[in-house]
Amino acid sequence: MLRYFVASLLIVFATAVAGCRGDTMREAEPTRSLASVEPLLTRDLTPATARARIGAPDEETGSGLIIYKYRLAGNQTLWLGFPGYSAITYAQVERADGTRSTLTLR
Repeated sequence: MLRYFVASLLIVFATAVAGCRGDTMREAEPTRSLASVEPLLTRDLTPATARARIGAPDEETGSGLIIYKYRLAGNQTLWLGFPGYSAITYAQVERADGTRSTLTLR
């Protein structure tokens, strides 16, 4: 009887721990919005100033170009393209459905 109780208790504990770990591993919804970032997109934006103004990118990619990707609220992604460490060449927003539009640089 005691073994059954201990075994049941261990199963309940293991299930609770697994459930908690799943909650902490979920990615939080980004607090950064397109509206909050758009005023920061200027023609003189460089990778260094993007990091200073917007923060570290969620992903950095590119071959020949430096491309910063920022997760935005509403399941959107901001793409910033730089020719090396020089000023930005493009800014785009990718929507949840995969469509992209070019953003105006000020």
